[in-house]
Amino acid sequence: MYIYDMISENNSNPTVMSLHSPYKKFSSIRAFVDVSGKTKYCVSCSNTATQEAIFTADGASIIEKYCDSCAKKEMK
Repeated sequence: MYIYDMISENNSNPTVMSLHSPYKKFSSIRAFVDVSGKTKYCVSCSNTATQEAIFTADGASIIEKYCDSCAKKEMK
């Protein structure tokens, strides 16, 4: 789940935040390949995303994108 910064409708790079929850459980991680041509950003530091992590929370699957550095921190 992402929470977008909706302060400005003209914001071409909205702020994205990770869903932090005691119920969020890590499921898997894989390399993120952007096929849409739009750069995706790390939910922790806003660098270019290179990894895609999948979590489960309350029966839902949550996909969050991370850079390599933040992916290592998040998966600890």
